[in-house]
Amino acid sequence: MLRTILLFMILFVHLSPIQPEAAKNPSQLKAAFVRNDDLWIKIGNKERQITTGEYVRYPKWSPDGQWIAYIKSKNAGDMVNNGDLWLFHIRLNKHIHIKSNVKNNFQWSHDQNKIGFLINKSLYVLNTAPTHSFVPSLVAEQVDNFSWLPDGEGFIVATRENEHLHSNIILSKIIINDRDIPTKSHFFTIPIGNDELIAGTSQFKWSHDSKWISFLLVPTASISADSNTLCLLTSDGKVFHRIDKEVLNENDWFKWAPSSTILGYISGGGRETTNNKKLTLVSPPSIQKKSITPKGFADRDLTWKNNNIIYVSRSEEKKSNNLEEKPLPNLYEVNISTNTQKQITFPLRKNGDFVIDVKPKQLVWIRTDRKNADVLISNIDQINEETWIKDLTVANSYYERWSWEEVFSLYNGANLGN
Repeated sequence: MLRTILLFMILFVHLSPIQPEAAKNPSQLKAAFVRNDDLWIKIGNKERQITTGEYVRYPKWSPDGQWIAYIKSKNAGDMVNNGDLWLFHIRLNKHIHIKSNVKNNFQWSHDQNKIGFLINKSLYVLNTAPTHSFVPSLVAEQVDNFSWLPDGEGFIVATRENEHLHSNIILSKIIINDRDIPTKSHFFTIPIGNDELIAGTSQFKWSHDSKWISFLLVPTASISADSNTLCLLTSDGKVFHRIDKEVLNENDWFKWAPSSTILGYISGGGRETTNNKKLTLVSPPSIQKKSITPKGFADRDLTWKNNNIIYVSRSEEKKSNNLEEKPLPNLYEVNISTNTQKQITFPLRKNGDFVIDVKPKQLVWIRTDRKNADVLISNIDQINEETWIKDLTVANSYYERWSWEEVFSLYNGANLGN
């Protein structure tokens, strides 16, 4: 307790309101990444090693760019999906241990320095503001998954009605007041049939106008590896649709357009990423789907440049049990308003490109040969690639699906989540 009080006093003294570094120079990229299992940061062209001899994964920036949350463990075998949650304050150069046995889906609020995390289905929130005690508060129990509400004032949480795998899924909203006291209210019940084996949901994503919510219904592990159900729900809980029953459980494979109500996602069942994976669009309230991947190709990671252009990682469609024969992707630019598509990166043989994010003037992606990985950047209007970060730790992969969020986090600033 004394240590917590002293830390709080230090933070109160030092954390006067400041402008995030990225705000001073909007074109300056800022990333947290993992190299040789240690945490590093890079701002512009300056790299800085943060940990030494650790096993770090899932770095995530606070909205103001002053904190990095991350999971640490002794080795990969100890982590699996849980580990010790730590926070690192950049300006004070301080590491703070928060809790152990934390699931890797911990999330910062969109526009406040508050972080939510799960421990054994118990949801906690930690407010890092100097006016708070820096002690996590219990928000709810029996939570399978959660996301912050768009206004950052609380959460939407998914719980099960009972322990049966065909249990209905209960969605609730939890509002947290200034004293971190939660108020819970029922939002929507997802009916689950007796022939369905649903374990829970994915995280929840709001459209730009906060009128629609997208998420996955996730069955038991073995079934989830091949297919999950993409759902849409209005923010008032009055309209619910199951859009697609053949979607993989990849958080980055469904994303809303920046400022229009169009959801882009990768459709296609089966765990093989080089077969039957199509970039698909849906524009609620219509639930009509449009697949735009050419025949003979398979798409993976995607991100929006604007409301009309999507970047995807695309390879030739191919079935093979030989890893060396599985094609790695190139980046393609897809214009959904003109129905034109073009390849924009041309990596060397046995290398592949995975799209990460788009900044106002720059495209950011990861290139790997399965053994090594680098972060590349380019001007968004004329592709002229440049290696920005070398020797990134290669993320875990499952049937050629790499979880790059394990090892790389690009700072986006407040109110830029989707």
